[in-house]
Amino acid sequence: MYSEINKGDYFSAVVRNLIAPLWAAKEKSPYLKHLRSLERSQYRAPEEIRKDQWTRLSTLLRHARDHVPFYAERMRACGLSPETIRTWEDFRRLPLLTKDDIRTHRDRMVADNFPREKLIPKKTSGSTGVSLSFYVDEESRQWKRACALRHDQWTGWRLGEKVGAIWGNPEYRKSWRGYVRNFLLERFTYLDTLRMDEDAMLSFYREIRRKRPTLLFGHAHSLYLFARFLQQRNLMDIRPRGIISTAMVLHDFERRTIEEVFGCRVTNRYGCEEVSLIACECSAHEGLHLNMDTLVVEFLRDGQPAEPGEPGAIVVTDLTNFGMPFIRYQVGDVGIPSSHACSCGCSYPLMESLEGRAADYVVTPEGEYVSGISLTENFAMYLEGVKQLQIVQERVDHLIFRMVKGENFHQEELDHMSHLVADRFGPGMTHAVEFVDSIQQEASGKYRFCVSKLSNPFMQEGAQQ
Repeated sequence: MYSEINKGDYFSAVVRNLIAPLWAAKEKSPYLKHLRSLERSQYRAPEEIRKDQWTRLSTLLRHARDHVPFYAERMRACGLSPETIRTWEDFRRLPLLTKDDIRTHRDRMVADNFPREKLIPKKTSGSTGVSLSFYVDEESRQWKRACALRHDQWTGWRLGEKVGAIWGNPEYRKSWRGYVRNFLLERFTYLDTLRMDEDAMLSFYREIRRKRPTLLFGHAHSLYLFARFLQQRNLMDIRPRGIISTAMVLHDFERRTIEEVFGCRVTNRYGCEEVSLIACECSAHEGLHLNMDTLVVEFLRDGQPAEPGEPGAIVVTDLTNFGMPFIRYQVGDVGIPSSHACSCGCSYPLMESLEGRAADYVVTPEGEYVSGISLTENFAMYLEGVKQLQIVQERVDHLIFRMVKGENFHQEELDHMSHLVADRFGPGMTHAVEFVDSIQQEASGKYRFCVSKLSNPFMQEGAQQ
């Protein structure tokens, strides 16, 4: 057994200084050059960052008008052009891009100066029921790769070091070249989130105990489940240098358990398949820094910019994907912008927290909207005998609690839940409890804590997530 924080291995220096540069040269990939640029750019003055964003945005808007039929028509319809968009207020007059827009007009959103066969097809996991297909150009993919690496290194991990990944469907297993690439360059060890039974978790524990990765990476709830598995069996000897939680909202109670079990801080990260990394915590853990290098990020409430501390729908513009531009894309998530300046020295603005999907807010009979994420966390804190919980709302006056009993569950938990429902939602809300053996991940490997089919104030009217 070992208790010290893992310091890495000697081969990682070979990967970092020899294999990675040679591999990038062979692939003609600029991602390492982009990475060096991004490592410098994060300390620029805010005014310089905003000026650079505007320059890149103006170039993107001209390209979209000249080469993308969907945006040319959209700009004409609202009486705007790249020449008349002179301020950020002008920019916000452009209509939001919804998932339905992409499904309906995908082919007309592809730039006519990019050969279709040169673009990279992508597809979302469809965590709310319907997947989304789109394209990314190669240069954009390399910028996204560099951004992810920069933020990986905020955890203390360095390029070339081993990674333990609690993730689904590892890509490298599809070909022998993938195996070679993973062995020499990427160095990932996987626990497939679609097969997280006790045998699989024990096998993964033994493997990472032997390989000693410096970074653990995975879905927030999957990391928590693995940490709790180790805690219950007193297998508390895995000591990475950093942990990245992503793909789901990270609850405070999950963060506490993960940090206690692994003995290091969790870096919370947020992104989506469509535009990649959107925001990430740094070593100061005072919020999530917005990715200002490749995105413009907005927070909207009733169509207007949300104030600091106020929840708002997250809207992003990808400054790198010219093959199929995403301009003012409504992601479907809600976050809280911050006016706080981080003590780490990075000048990128902060997001206080990610509140979850806009579609996952619960509405009370009195018309109050409550984040499903905060509800699940609060209920989990008070219901100690409950192992897993999911809230389902199909009517404004009724909730269904899907519940997995824990080892110390007792009947009083149900009385306690009734008091919590009455206190939080008022006398007009009824509820029912459904006991289940487990709450399964979706095909993406993610869990949904709250499932609501009612409308909410963050969604653009007519948009479907």
